[in-house]
Amino acid sequence: MTTSFEMREVRKEHGRCLSGTSGEFGEIEVIYPVDLGPTGGTGAQVQGGAIPTALLIGWSIFDNKPRLTGAQLRLGDDEVKIRRNRWAVRRRGRALRMTHHRIEYRCTAVSRKSYLFTRPGLAVTVTESGIRKKRHRLLVLIDGPAEPVDIALAVLFSGANRSHLTMGGAFRAGFSTVYNLWADTTVRT
Repeated sequence: MTTSFEMREVRKEHGRCLSGTSGEFGEIEVIYPVDLGPTGGTGAQVQGGAIPTALLIGWSIFDNKPRLTGAQLRLGDDEVKIRRNRWAVRRRGRALRMTHHRIEYRCTAVSRKSYLFTRPGLAVTVTESGIRKKRHRLLVLIDGPAEPVDIALAVLFSGANRSHLTMGGAFRAGFSTVYNLWADTTVRT
């Protein structure tokens, strides 16, 4: 069984929001950045009427999306264990792996604007499109029987900085961080 739905970017007073309606899961919103206080980092949150609330907490120096490096993932009141091999060369090896109630999930980069979220028996492909922020859209393609937890976790990563899931993206992110920190200290002195 294959189904799909689309999400569009909507401006809200607290930041950006991707909002859409799934025929099976109702209204879904991905909100980023989520204010976590002065020492809490930055976050991305997914919520909806028929799906559990999920929150990804990470650090971001220059972006409004949390990075996956050192991130924490909460699904409702549960903590989801996440891990990835940052030294892997291939995308499959660099994939983000998650475990929730003994179910193994994997988030793998397909391209810079597309990723694949899988678990045994399910594949969810999320593809971003649109050049400008007001035309930013997501197409969520679900292949297999999906549970509300699956959809919450799958669309959550659209609000995260996924550049570290590819080797080239990790190099660009590392170079950008070093350059921006150097430029910031140069301007301050």
